Amino acid sequence: MILIHHFIVHNGYDVLKLPLGPERIFFQLVMQGGGKVGVVIFFSISAWFFLDREQTIKSNLRRVWIMERELLFWSLILMAFYLVFDRADLGMKLMVKSVMPLSMGLWWYATAYAIFLALLPFLSKGLKALGEKYHLALAVTMLAIWGLTSFIPGMIGISDGFFGFIYLFILISAYKWHLRPLSIKQTWALTAVGVGFVLLYTAASTVLGLFDINKGIFITGDWKLPVVMIGFGMFLLFDSVTFHSRIINRIAQSAFAVYLITDYAASEKLLWTRLFNLQDLYHSPLAILQILGILLAIYAICTLLDFIRQALSAVTIDRRRGRWFDLLWDKVSNRIHDYSHTPIIDSSSTQAR
Repeated sequence: MILIHHFIVHNGYDVLKLPLGPERIFFQLVMQGGGKVGVVIFFSISAWFFLDREQTIKSNLRRVWIMERELLFWSLILMAFYLVFDRADLGMKLMVKSVMPLSMGLWWYATAYAIFLALLPFLSKGLKALGEKYHLALAVTMLAIWGLTSFIPGMIGISDGFFGFIYLFILISAYKWHLRPLSIKQTWALTAVGVGFVLLYTAASTVLGLFDINKGIFITGDWKLPVVMIGFGMFLLFDSVTFHSRIINRIAQSAFAVYLITDYAASEKLLWTRLFNLQDLYHSPLAILQILGILLAIYAICTLLDFIRQALSAVTIDRRRGRWFDLLWDKVSNRIHDYSHTPIIDSSSTQAR
């Protein structure tokens, strides 16, 4: 869902330039809007299981450390690839970011997620300290501010990815800790209501398009309430099903890598502007199926590339995964402990005596 979203929003041809019709509506509604739902699902998976265990500063910084290694691997590999084969799409700014991908925000999701992980132990303890009454009140207040207003164009919204994660975590934790779980029928209803709002706004956008007013589908933007309802509803529906597959789990381990490879700035230009431009693909009789087939092939190729990375890591840095972080943590902790127990001598009082 995130990959097909990027195909639309980063494409060299603006989808709003296409003639109004079923294809354009599909591109905007399902492909472009679906990506925001995908982000909600992707984050909900992590947040849901974070709530089952106590979050510590060490464990979360360790997660950031391990994630940074993957980011640095792909940023350097991709930089080297484009230096050799496609230097035109690789600017100096992108090269500098590739050396420090996390701190320079090369990938917005990774940077926002790392900040979230670093602050999660404090956020989790703070929400537990609030208690049920105030936690639920906080969730309702946030829904009133950023949920209800998301239906009205021009109102305040959440534009920062990190704050979007905080917003979702507060809502998800309030549901899991303090509310009775939704039944399957209620979960379907939650999802259906979200879809209903999206279809309503799609119809409004279509009518405006007849008068040459092309504003896109407003309600499918970042962190809009219907998007959250659909994304979290879909997550709950899958969570209610008991199903195990080694193949799916194996592929899922590389989902993040698919995002990193295809959302690299030079990759966006190569893939969505030069190789698979919407303007060139749109005229095909089976344009939608052809595009989905191309995106599925790209997903498969990126997954296979990450299998290679995982195999290399397994015999090198992952033989004792996180060992370097543990050594660094122990060393810093010992230094802090020794410093905190060092006696402080007041020289002025000593001289007086």
